[in-house]
Amino acid sequence: MRKRSALFSVANLLLAAATVNVPTLRADQTVACRPSGPSRTVCRIDEPNVRQQLTPYRQVTFHAGDRVIVNAGGCVQTGGHGATWKRYVNPSGPDSNRLYWGTISIPGATQGVVRVSSVLGRQLTVPAGLPDSDLYLGLGYVDDGYGDNGYNDHDDGTENQCKGSVNAFVILTIDHQPGTTAGCGGTTGNNPLDMVWSDCDPNGYPKNPQWRYQVTHNGQVPPAPPTLCPSLLHGNPCTAWTVTTDSGTLCGPHVNWFAATYNGLVSWEEKSDVGTDDDYNYRFFTPRDAGVVAHPDGTINGIEIEFDSDETIDHFSSPLWTQFHHLVDNNNSAAQTQVKTRTAVVMGLVGLDCGHPSCSSELHPAYGMAVNVDNSNLADDRWTVFARNWGDEGFCSSDQHYLPTNNVKLMIPWLAGATSVTVGPDTQFYVFTNSDSSATASSPQITYAANQGVLLDFNLPAPSAQVGIEGEVHLQWTLAGGARTTTRILRPALPLAIIHPNRAEPEKDKPEMRVSGLVKQMTAPQLQMLRTRLQAASVARVGINRPRLALRSSARVAALPQPPRLAKPLATQAVRDPRMVRKHEALRTSLCETYKNAVPGYPSACTAAPAH
Repeated sequence: MRKRSALFSVANLLLAAATVNVPTLRADQTVACRPSGPSRTVCRIDEPNVRQQLTPYRQVTFHAGDRVIVNAGGCVQTGGHGATWKRYVNPSGPDSNRLYWGTISIPGATQGVVRVSSVLGRQLTVPAGLPDSDLYLGLGYVDDGYGDNGYNDHDDGTENQCKGSVNAFVILTIDHQPGTTAGCGGTTGNNPLDMVWSDCDPNGYPKNPQWRYQVTHNGQVPPAPPTLCPSLLHGNPCTAWTVTTDSGTLCGPHVNWFAATYNGLVSWEEKSDVGTDDDYNYRFFTPRDAGVVAHPDGTINGIEIEFDSDETIDHFSSPLWTQFHHLVDNNNSAAQTQVKTRTAVVMGLVGLDCGHPSCSSELHPAYGMAVNVDNSNLADDRWTVFARNWGDEGFCSSDQHYLPTNNVKLMIPWLAGATSVTVGPDTQFYVFTNSDSSATASSPQITYAANQGVLLDFNLPAPSAQVGIEGEVHLQWTLAGGARTTTRILRPALPLAIIHPNRAEPEKDKPEMRVSGLVKQMTAPQLQMLRTRLQAASVARVGINRPRLALRSSARVAALPQPPRLAKPLATQAVRDPRMVRKHEALRTSLCETYKNAVPGYPSACTAAPAH
């Protein structure tokens, strides 16, 4: 017996049957929000979820004062026998007065969850007084059984109501308050490892994107990718995004999506051994575990941030980075103490490192990073930063991943309770390079706005020059009443309640560790031969003096610029890296010599042709 829903009253709200003609979006854009003029956003949801009572669409966000017009149409498979498709908005046929219709929730603008038909074409206004974190779209469906609902096996529907119709869709036209701009949410698709985001960073890249699995499972972290999506390397049904891969001679692949920015809490782990990749490894804990996947044993351990020290910190000159470099090389436990659950902002290539059995989440390479290394003094809040538009993916890779832009922006979050900030005189920047390029760059423009943040705007040479900028930012915060004290800053990037630093422990299954164990078994002459080969494989760098860059005047503004609205996330460009290939071959040759062409754990290493 079909059960009456207590959430909805029966009303004579059925509309005249009609098919709404709308443009078709790409298959990977089931939810898409696009600007339409300076203060208008149009969001379209194709095939809204009809397999449960209510689904949150967190990538469709609202703000106080927004005026929203809802349009919808199309049909839904309701399951059962015979012709069972029905209109999403105004179904007809048996029980259609109480079942088979789409519902919508816009906090404060609708009276809870209501029928889509009851708000169609009406102007809805989002009231003030609700937290932004609650202002997102909800779409639902009313049925007494959801298991066989969906969009498969299209038929003409009960009473032919769906003959010639399209699948269900919802379109929201959102007019923002004058002077505000369109939102920046989006998604790559509707599969478990598609990504969903409701905001963008200053570059226009997704900010704190989640996996679709997290959205459809109430924030739950996805299972380990080998369990969730064994066909990951073959695309669907794991993701509609066209992923790319990168492998090394002995391991891989990295599975890569696009550039994105996360903020959260970061802890230092360790530097990989010489002979593998010399990578710097951090553990990053993001808001609500955004972008995280579980390990095969079910543990959740954040996102790994990695960058090659041979490309980066080995060529840094600023005092704070130099001090940290020294700690890592000589006292790693002290380095771990210095950088432990520190506020950080990181922009990098989102991916899964499937060279590890866990196929775990990573930002690799990191293109931009700002870490609050010392927040003990309001009068000297210290951040280490770097920015670049290129980078490799370490031991299990063979490519450089160029970010196809000359501009990189990072935003240090505003200190809660502060009324103003001054950029301190110890702020300094230097050029660094991974090549013999003589290209140079200027220090970043620093702009800040109260209650928004401190924006660092870097202009860089072309990615192929492999030139970046590093340095440190010193901030002097003023609290309400004009106080500027030495009080310790107790400010994470986001509320601790939604950041879960479970454990900052290195993974135990890394191929780098296995190979490092093999290298440690080499004799002294064999190790010396490996070092000689690796040195020969390195880039010959001309000794270039990199003086401290002239610091630009910082600027205070009423509001920071709105991020650009990109048609889709920015995919990187992979270019084979001869230096990495030579390093892989140097290591492979030494391992094969040491183990007489029978390298433990790598039976084909000595029979494969050298990498090219």
